[in-house]
Order: sequence, then C-alpha cells, then structure tokens
Amino acid sequence: MKQILAALVMALSFLYAVPASASGDSTCYPDWKVKQTDYNGCSSTALISPGNDTRINLLMLLYDRHGAVGPASHYSYDIVERRGEAEPFDWPSFALKLGPSPAGQDDGSTADFPFGTRCMSNMAAGADFIAAVGRAKGLSEAEKATLTAVRTTLKPECTGEAKAAPVAQEALAQVQSSNGRSFAAYLVGAAAFYDGDFAAAHAHFARVDPKASAWLAEAATYMLARTTLNDAMETAFDEYGGVSEKGADTNRVQVAETEFKAYLKAYTDGKYAVSAKGLLRRVYWLGNRKDALAAEYAAQFAQGDAAKRNLSFPDLVQEFDIKAMTQLKPEDVKDPLLLAALLLRDMRRPDDPKYADYGTPPVTRAALDAFKPAFTGEEALFSYLQAVHAFYVVDKPADVLTLIPPTKAQSGYLEYSRMLLRALALDALGDPTAQAALTSAVSAASLPQQRGAAELALAMHAERAKSVDAVFGSGSLIRDPDVREILLRYHAGPTLLRKLAASGGSEREKQAATYTLLYKNLTRGFYADFLRDLPLIPAQAKRRAQDDYESPLYTDIALFRWSGSTDFACPALRAVVANLAAKPKDPTALLCLGEFIRLNGLDPEYYGVTRSLDDQPEKDELGGSPSQFPGKRFSRLDAYKTVMADPAAGAGNRAYALYRAVNCYAPAGYNGCDSTEATKAQRKAWFDQLKGQYPTSIWAKKLRYYW
Repeated sequence: MKQILAALVMALSFLYAVPASASGDSTCYPDWKVKQTDYNGCSSTALISPGNDTRINLLMLLYDRHGAVGPASHYSYDIVERRGEAEPFDWPSFALKLGPSPAGQDDGSTADFPFGTRCMSNMAAGADFIAAVGRAKGLSEAEKATLTAVRTTLKPECTGEAKAAPVAQEALAQVQSSNGRSFAAYLVGAAAFYDGDFAAAHAHFARVDPKASAWLAEAATYMLARTTLNDAMETAFDEYGGVSEKGADTNRVQVAETEFKAYLKAYTDGKYAVSAKGLLRRVYWLGNRKDALAAEYAAQFAQGDAAKRNLSFPDLVQEFDIKAMTQLKPEDVKDPLLLAALLLRDMRRPDDPKYADYGTPPVTRAALDAFKPAFTGEEALFSYLQAVHAFYVVDKPADVLTLIPPTKAQSGYLEYSRMLLRALALDALGDPTAQAALTSAVSAASLPQQRGAAELALAMHAERAKSVDAVFGSGSLIRDPDVREILLRYHAGPTLLRKLAASGGSEREKQAATYTLLYKNLTRGFYADFLRDLPLIPAQAKRRAQDDYESPLYTDIALFRWSGSTDFACPALRAVVANLAAKPKDPTALLCLGEFIRLNGLDPEYYGVTRSLDDQPEKDELGGSPSQFPGKRFSRLDAYKTVMADPAAGAGNRAYALYRAVNCYAPAGYNGCDSTEATKAQRKAWFDQLKGQYPTSIWAKKLRYYW
C-alpha cells in the first residue's frame, strides 16, 4: 500500500507547475504645489484635499480614527526613492510609509502562492486540515498518514488545466472508516475546488458528516459558500481580468450570500468568520448591492482590531477603491469617513479653466450642506469639508477663515489639514500673518509628509513675496533639498546663485547653483558674466558619465569646460564666449555656441522634451514666478538665420548654417532647435539655397533631404 500511495502522491505532485509572477511600472510627474484641484496620480500631499488620491485621503482619516493602519502589502512596481518629503507623492509610497510592510518581505512578494486566486488559501488550509486529522478520533494511524500525505502534496496553481481530484480520490481509496471518509470527502472536494470543478467540490463538501470533527464541520460549511461564490464568478470576468458583459451568475451569487450568512450565524466568531465577511463584500459587489457593500466597508473601517479584519487598512482601502469608489455616490453612504472621501472626490475640478466643461461639475455648496446630518459627532470633519469647498471649488479663501478659526496645533491629519488650509487661505488673501501661520504649520508637523507639505507652501509664499534669499539663509525652516533646488533652477537670480555656488550648503546645492548660473548666463547672452563665473567650477569637477541617468543634468558643471569640436572646427567654450562678449553676432562664435548646445543635448526642445531649466513651471507651482534672468533664450535656429543673413559671414559659415537649419527638422519634420516651426517650403528653400549656392561644400554634399 505504501508503494501505491507513493506513486499516486507523486502523480498528484506533477499536476502542478511552479507559479509565475509578473510586475509592471508607470511614470508620473508631480505638480509642485499644495493646492491640487484635480487628480494626476502622483501629486498628493498631506493636506486632505480634492486633488489627492482618494485612497490617501481615506487612509489619513483612518489613521486619525485608529492611530495605526499597517501593515501594507508590497506593490509589484518600484517606489521612487525621494530625497525629501516635500515632493507630492503617490499612493504606494504613502501606503508603505504610513503602514509599514511586514519585515523581511521583498517588493512583490506573495509567499508561495499566486496572489489573487483561490489558491492563496492553500497553505493555511492545508495546515488546518493536517492539524484536524491529528486530533480526529476514529481514524487509524495508516488513514491519518494517507490523509496527511495527500494534503501535503496538494500544491495547486489554480489555472484550471490540472485535475487533481481524481488522483486524490484514488489515493484516498484505502481510507474506509466513517470519520475518515468525511475527511477524504473534504480533501477530494478541496482538490476539485482548486481544479475549478466547483459543482463536484460542492457535492463533496456536502457529504461531510459534521459529527466527524468540529473543525471539519465548520470548514465544510465555509467551503460550501466559498465554492458557490467561485462558481458564480465563472462568467464574471473576461480574458483580461476585467468585468465581462455577461457578469456573474446572479442566482449563484444569491445562494452564496445565503450560505455565507448561514456560516456566520453558526460560527459568529469562527475561524473563517473574518474571511467570510471579506467574501461577503465580493458577493455584494458582484450583486451590485451598493447599500450592503457600503455598510460592510464602513463596518470594516470602524474595526480597530486587525484580527477581526481580513485585510490591513491600506489593503482594505485599495480594495474599496477598486470595488466601490467608482460605483458609489455620496447618497449611497452613511459612514462619515467614507462620505468625506466621496465628497472630496466630487469637489475636483480641472486646473485649466478651458477644460471646465468636461466631466461632471464639482458638487455645489448646497448639495454638500445637505449631508450635514450624516456628520453628527464629526462636526470638525464636516466644517473642514465646507472650508475645502470654499478654497478649492469656489475660490473664496475668506470663507475658510470663518469656517476654521485659529487653533493650536494638534496631532492627526485632519487637525493638521485644518491648520494648514487656514494658513493657505491667509496666504491667498495676502494677509500679513500668512508667513507666521505657514511657519507654525512647518513647526507643528509630526506625521509622515506633513512637514513636506508645509515647507512647500512656505517656499511658494517666499517666492511670491520675492524673499527667496531668506530660504537659503541661516535658520531657514525650508530644508527639503528638492524645494531648494527648484527655487535655484527656476527663480533665483545671479547674486544668490553666485553666493551659493561659492559657499552653499550641500555639495549638490552648490552644483545646482553653479550649473544654473553658468547655463542661464550663457543661454541668455550674459557672456561677460559667464566668463567671470566660470572659475566657480571646482578644479576636481568631472563630467557626468554618458549613461549616468541617476544624476540630474543640472549637476554636470564640468560640462562648461567644453574643449571644442572637430567636424565644424570650434575652439574651447571659453574662447567661443570671449568672442561673443566682444562681438555678439560673430558668425563663427554663434555657430560654435550652437555646436556646444547641439553636441551636449541642450536644445530647449530636445526630441520633443523641453529641457528642465528652460521650461518654467506653471504660475501656480513652485518656481512658477518670472525668472530673474531677463532676455530670450539662445536658439540655434535663430543663430543659423543670423549667419545666413550676414553677407560677411563667409561661404563656409553660411553653408554650415543652412545645413544645420535644415537638420533642425531631422528626421521627422519636428523642430528640435527651438519651439518655432518652419514650413516644408521654407526648409526646401534652405535646402535648394545650400545646393545651389554652395554645391562644392561638404555640407551640401552631405545633405540629402529637407524633411
């Protein structure tokens, strides 16, 4: 019998393959501002607000309610490593920061089962089964060994391709005692369940004698409901995992609900009660039971005991967002936290007024006020929602001051949001106390991301008040490196940049100041200043490696020691700039400055991507106030046009200018030299001029198209 059992167990084990795993990633660029009126995926802040990811708003409110929300599951794509806290953030990074993951797990880890399938319960269920077999009465040692061996070997993949139930049934044929047959029926039912043969699984679970084992009676009752639910979902999803047109089998969904409720009635605090309640949420979702679904989520979010929930709060919030957020309207919800999350979502409006007619208009103040009774006992939260509406939807910051009176800082995201929103309203009104209010918000920050939001708001205030120099003074509260660098790159004037390049804080800050100063002097035509500031580059500075994508372009200060080019003979950059300082329209010097720009990828429109130091942020973002470097940015195409039009430029220079002007549009007809466009007729005219006037030039011979 041992040999037969071994052979059958081996056959069972080969029915399953090693599970595969997959991952993906995405890219998102945050908007550097605190007043986020619309959602873009990675621009949330610690200020509870409409533009935040709804999951982040809800998780902050849950943190206030319970004081702890972890652990969060690891996500299968990379989390961006940030140097500071002020950068607006995305959901995964916040969930992992506020709800730390279990120690020792790697990103994407899902233990030894394929996450998200019915197989995810296999390991725990197997251990429970084996323990129950060990405790059972009326089983021989041989039967216990057989049951244990077969269950241990059951390692399903849940693809529907393997069929383990017949093999398991054959392996269990020697189990003949009354109680043993109940265990065998359950085990064959489990194999059929993992096979995806739900009708057979349900029939086997129904054969279990509840008198055989207390655990077996409870587990079989639970599995009857779980099997029915899985059967109901057979038509619910399409091949890509989305909801199918046909949807779930509504009759089976109703039966599953009845069976789950029967289990919960019999085993209110049973071993699988938490899981059963979690699966009831799926029942309500598949059955489009919005009222029941909202009530169940509210009950779960109110449950502070993690042992009585089947998910941590971050994972529960994630589930709520996927299963319910888009289906629920505020009138479907009674819980104040869920209602607040929905109302904040419904206050969103486009940043750009020209898109105001797209989508659903934001909720009105009258509609918002109609929900006041639902916030009994949560008056501070409701008055905050009213203040948010005044600030974000109707642009009436004065109303915020009435709705949120001055208060001392208290712990929690809601109280901090009230404090910071009041400070932002004062700032929007130009109130002289705004700076003090924002400073207090920075000092009062205590929870993740709070200080970053306040520093960003204080930095924007300093920029608009033309007091950026104070940001870089001793004792400044604005310490976030990203905030400081943005101000340097887009707003700081030459005096401040020169000072910081010589004796700034961090080495990174010195490099950013030096690069910005030299870059803007050079590209705005301040040639004498460029030559004066060139010695600010330390002697030990080295060029950034070609494939060093981790280091920002604006730290590559050794770039300005360019030694020249050979295709079109140019001296070192210092000599080029010296010639331009003496004669700003010198044709050779203009062409060589163009070579420096071209060969180092510094065009303002480089393959459709605007370079960072030339793309001034929007007016409502950090760095969005006017640059303190006046003048038009150097354009290679303009330089080529200047040389073309200069009769004294010389044939070689004019031929090269024509060649390069046409090549600004290579290879796809898009201008990579600046933001202007020339017609195809104009490009053809340059092409014909080069071929007609300078036919022996190497540039005329090299040019074959005009794109």
